[in-house]
Amino acid sequence: MRKYIFLFLCLCVLRCVGQGLMVRSNDPVIYKADGTPFLWLGDTAWELFHVLDKEEIIQYLDNRQEKGFTVVQAVILSELDGLGSPNAYGDFPLLDNNPETISEDYFELIDFVVEEAAKRGLYMALLPTWGSNVADSPEKPSIFDADNAYVYGKTLGRRYRGDDNVVWILGGDRNVVTDREFSVWQAMARGISEGNGGKQLMSYHPTGEISSHYWFHNEPWLSFNIVQSGHYRKLDSVYRFAGMYAQLRPVKPFVNAEPSYEDIPVRFWEFYDYSKYGKKREDVIDERGLVKDTAYFSDGIYDAHDIRMQAYWTYLSGAAGYTYGNNAIWQMYKPGGRYNVPCLCFWDEAMDRPGAESMRHVKALFSRYPLGSFEPDLSVLFGINYLDESYMTPVVAKDRSFVLVYLGVGQEVRINRGKLCAPGNAYWFDPRNGERRLIGAFENEGVQTFTPPAGTIGENDWVLILEVDE
Repeated sequence: MRKYIFLFLCLCVLRCVGQGLMVRSNDPVIYKADGTPFLWLGDTAWELFHVLDKEEIIQYLDNRQEKGFTVVQAVILSELDGLGSPNAYGDFPLLDNNPETISEDYFELIDFVVEEAAKRGLYMALLPTWGSNVADSPEKPSIFDADNAYVYGKTLGRRYRGDDNVVWILGGDRNVVTDREFSVWQAMARGISEGNGGKQLMSYHPTGEISSHYWFHNEPWLSFNIVQSGHYRKLDSVYRFAGMYAQLRPVKPFVNAEPSYEDIPVRFWEFYDYSKYGKKREDVIDERGLVKDTAYFSDGIYDAHDIRMQAYWTYLSGAAGYTYGNNAIWQMYKPGGRYNVPCLCFWDEAMDRPGAESMRHVKALFSRYPLGSFEPDLSVLFGINYLDESYMTPVVAKDRSFVLVYLGVGQEVRINRGKLCAPGNAYWFDPRNGERRLIGAFENEGVQTFTPPAGTIGENDWVLILEVDE
């Protein structure tokens, strides 16, 4: 039955924003150029252009392609002294820190990354600048005004207008605080749009627990919304954002583009002052610059279970995308390098951490049951669904051929089988290893209780699948 869903989607009239990705009016899904749903499974590589050389970049892109990632998020004018320190080849991005005069040598490396990503089927979500270069701050004056932001945006738009795998993200971990900041972002968006002829998707990346729609939802250049669910708490209830987006008009896709990163301490910013906790830096950080005392971070460190929970909650609540992050990878921290947040390992080892490995199983599940083929439907559940870590996220196929429910803590669930159009079989999907286990046959009437297999306490999450016989 699912093949008819794809046929219907391909016949729909789409609003194309280029030959790469596109959105449709009042539709929560991002599409490929052929009209099939696109799974935004991103990776956070903010410092990619600023820190890695070409050999390391190829190593990184190969790894992400192999794990099933589809998008890489990286910043052109990066966060960690992106204007004051050069890239791996000694090049600075701007001449005299003037946004109207870019450095060809620096941008040739970005050209290289965009091209190599395209060879691997990866989309590059490019941030023109980290938000600190725009925000009003007495410590760091902005290098942008509306005039040079427009010129800079137009330069970028023209340069990459022929690259089908480019998406633009303004903002860079900053909210819009002043009218001047708003005018700068608007001018930059206008410049990009004029430079590329409106051919590429564009959004805005705010700070933690904030959404781009607060300022830009009604702007024609905002193709989809971004929320940063952030790094505030374990078992973060990221599903809560879906209700907010469901009330916006027009409907636009949304992406959780910065959830909690694997291996980053919860509320890490509160632990920068070691003396506050009776410690010295050397008590916590070893000579390589890596964390040796994880217990120092008393609120905990995000692990693979946190990552999986946020990914499945995000997609099954109606999102068009989720972006994985690792604390060492966003900084591309390597021996002799610099870090902003202390890391557990270097970037190359971090590429194969358990949370990153589990993303291949996210890709597998939503390739079999693609975005756009189902809708969230809480009426699948019979009984109470608490708004805590036990929250369940059920979806039903638009043709009623399958039901998916994510169970984050191995909890029992009761299902209204009448939501399905016919009898079929039930399965457990293990998000740790991608294994699919047959439970048995079901009828499409009445209520049935399902209890997940026993597992490791603290990470016993499962996806329940009820699938109609074809």
